[in-house]
Order: sequence, then structure tokens, then C-alpha cells
Amino acid sequence: MQEILEVILIVTAFLSIIPVISMFRNREDYKYACLKYLIYASFLWSILILVERISTSAFLVYYAGMLGYPLKLIFASLMLCTIFQYVERKFPKLIIWTLGVLIVADLIVALTNSNTMWFLELKLSQLTTFNDLYISNNGPLFLFHLILSYAVALTAIILLFVFLAKQRGIRQYREVTRMMVISVLVVLIFNLLQLVVFDININLTYISLIFVAYTLYDVIYRKDMVFNLRSSGRGEILSNMREMYILTDKDKRIIEISPMLLEKYHLSPNQVISQPFDSVVEQMSDRVVLYSEHNVDEETDPKKDHYHLREKDFKLRGMNDYGHMILLYDETQVYNLLRELNHLSNFDSMTGLHNRNYIENKLKGFISTKNTGVLSLDLNGLKINNDYLGHERGDTLLKSLSEKMREVYQDVPNKEMARIGGDEFIIIVKDTSLDLMEKKKEILLSACMNDQIDQLISVSVGLAFDSEGNNNIYGLIQHADAQMYDMKAITSKQYKKELIEYIKLQEKFIR
Repeated sequence: MQEILEVILIVTAFLSIIPVISMFRNREDYKYACLKYLIYASFLWSILILVERISTSAFLVYYAGMLGYPLKLIFASLMLCTIFQYVERKFPKLIIWTLGVLIVADLIVALTNSNTMWFLELKLSQLTTFNDLYISNNGPLFLFHLILSYAVALTAIILLFVFLAKQRGIRQYREVTRMMVISVLVVLIFNLLQLVVFDININLTYISLIFVAYTLYDVIYRKDMVFNLRSSGRGEILSNMREMYILTDKDKRIIEISPMLLEKYHLSPNQVISQPFDSVVEQMSDRVVLYSEHNVDEETDPKKDHYHLREKDFKLRGMNDYGHMILLYDETQVYNLLRELNHLSNFDSMTGLHNRNYIENKLKGFISTKNTGVLSLDLNGLKINNDYLGHERGDTLLKSLSEKMREVYQDVPNKEMARIGGDEFIIIVKDTSLDLMEKKKEILLSACMNDQIDQLISVSVGLAFDSEGNNNIYGLIQHADAQMYDMKAITSKQYKKELIEYIKLQEKFIR
């Protein structure tokens, strides 16, 4: 057993050296400051163990062993600090000051142990070899110091496990959980050996805590997606770029999100970190529209922000897994401009109805006219109103007719209404019935009627309906136009006559 543990001790010493080189290269990254000092403390402890075992100076051997006591507490404190930084919580100042005072007290007790023998009942003058450090009786403060050190280390591990339990959906954190469980088991095994096997001259606490430190280095530093981004220089680019970003793991669970995005939409990291990307999109759906391709024909709230998504997979060094980088390009102004242009090309500015361009594009995609009705409308006397009563009067009639059309057909689904010419309108309704079309036609005509000639909206209407789908849409429109012109031949002439008489009586000629 002694030989096996000595081999493990040598391996542990080498294990403490490996992270030092990597951490020193990235010494400017303050997010991992506590982990960096933890790794340096591991390396220092390894040096003390080496001095303790090979030095011929009793003074160096004795105080190398004594300094191991405060180093345990320093080690446990740095573990706790590392976990606080990893879970992105502020290390409480009260704990910092308390641990600082205890570490200073520990150091004083260790350096004066030769006189007080509070940690170990062994004076410097009594030391012959380093074995005496392991076979001497423990002092009165030994147990208290041991309990305190492990209580701090246990607090750190519990804090980490609480954090990991909340992030268990993310693949990266599942690996962290697995490695930390293994490290805790190793600590328990080695400390049970320390209690059961009494005749060994190896510090098993050193071995177990160095293993925990290396595990933290491996899963937090070497395999941490966010750190790898930062240390490679890409994180600095992300933090300073204009576009907002979201980083997810392989399963599309969020591991990092742009602070700008959190601030702009009043989100907290707890609301989004480890959550599926789709669920976060759903949280923001009342304020944000995300899309991969433009589609200005879709009706979306113009008050929402519009972001064009671009997604790219990435794989980082030291990791077998991959993630997704999603960039959000703010195209709200562009989208609103496109909406405005789309509106101008598809809507009539006078009436607010669709225009001829829109209807013609819709007609191109018309496949079947089964159960389709078409209403062709023509406003009578528009030229006379414009010529004798002014264009304002003509505009009023156009707007009034369009408003009546909207009111009458507001509860009718699958409809398209448009102004297709100066005084021409059309209504196309799919999946309807002849009875409904005839009923709506009569309601519309009734809504336009008025006994007062200046309040009358004179309109000619033609109706065509296809219940079998035997006609194409253009043929159906021609049938509706033919019926409309038959009506117009009667109503338009009568309306013009009555209107001219009214104008003469009111002396409202403009020219």
C-alpha cells in the first residue's frame, strides 16, 4: 500500500504542475482569478511536499510540514471563491474577511507550533526525519482546523451542485456534474484511508484536494465554452460587436447570451441560461420577431423589433462537443422600410384597400374557383362629382364606398377586396355560398343608399358565383363585370341626371 500511495503522490505532484502553465498564459482573464490562485496554491503545496520529503534541513522540513496546515484552509477558501465565480455570484465580503482572519490565525499558529504545539505535538528540536510529522500526536487545534477546512470545501462543493442541478439540461454541465461526483468520491476514499491506515507517511488530504483542484481546472477552465471563446480572442470580438448574440450547446440550450440582449428586453440570466432556445424565443415573442428569411407579406406588429438570425456551428479546442452561435442582426428599420414599400406596392393610398398590383399577383396563384364568389363594383358619377363638386367630393365617395365594403364584409373569411381602377372595385370570396354573396350584395347596396343625393353613394354591382369550379378566376370576373355593366347602364344615367339637377339648384358649379 505504501508503494502504491507513493506512486500516486508523484503523479499528483505532476498533476499540479500541468494547469499552472496554461493558467499563466491567460493570467489576464479575471473571471478565473480564484481558480488561477487555487492552481498556484496547488503548485506551492507540491513544492512544500517535495521540500518536506527530500530536504536535509530539519528547519525546512518542519516548517514545510507546518505550512501545509494554513495551506489547506487557503485551498478550501479558494475552492469556494472559484465556485462563486463560476456560478457568477459575488463572493460575500463577510465570508472573505472571516476566512482571511482565520487564514492569518492559521499561519501564526503554524509558524509558532514549535512553541505552542497547537497543531502538532512536535517541536523543531524533536524532528529527526519527515516521518515524525506523520507519527506525532495531533495538537488541540488539529481537529478544529480539519473540520473548518473541510466545512469550507464542502460548502463550495454543495454550492456547485446546487448550481449544476439548475443547469442539468446543458450537456456541458452534465460533464461537470459527473466529474465532480467522481472527485468527491476520490476525496472520501482517500480520507477514509487516512483514518483507517495509520502507518503511512503520505498526506492523503493533499492528494485528494489536488485531484479536486485539477478537476475544477479541467471542467471549468479547459472545457468551458465561454472561457474558450474569450481566451481565443473571439469572446472579445463578441462583446464589442454591434450585433447581439446567443451561444447554445449541441441541444440548443443557451449557455451564454449577449448582455445587450438581456438589458434591452429586461431579462435576467436565470431566465434564459440553460433554457431551450425556442422557449426563450417564445418569452420574447410579444416584443420581438425573429426570422431566417424576409417575408414582408406576413402581418406582424410594426411595434416589434425585427431580427434576422444567422446561425453557425462552432467547435472549441479541448472539447469533443460542439455548439451553435446565433447572431441577431437588428433589421427593424430595414423591415419597416420594406413593409412601407410593400404597402405602397400592394395597397391603395386613398382607400386603404389592396390595389390592382396585389390582386393580379393573387389571381396568378388562384387554382380553383369552386364555391368562389366575385363582386365587381363601379362607383357611378365619379367624374361629374370631381368636375362640379371638386376632387374632395370624389375622394370622399371613394373612401365612403371602401368603408362600407369593410363594414359589410368584416365577418366574412377568405376574402380579398381591392380598388383596381379609378372608380372600380372588386371583392373575391373563397369557400362561400351563393346565398351569402347575394345577401352581402344587398346589404352593401342598402348601406350605400340615402334619400339625400349629396349623401348617396351610387354604385353598380355585378355578382358571379361558381359552385362547381368550372370557370377560371378571370372568367368569373368577366361574368361579374358583365352583370355590373348591365346595372350601370341604368343606375349611372339616372344618378348623373339627379346629381346635375342638385348641382344647379345649389349653384355649386366650380367652373
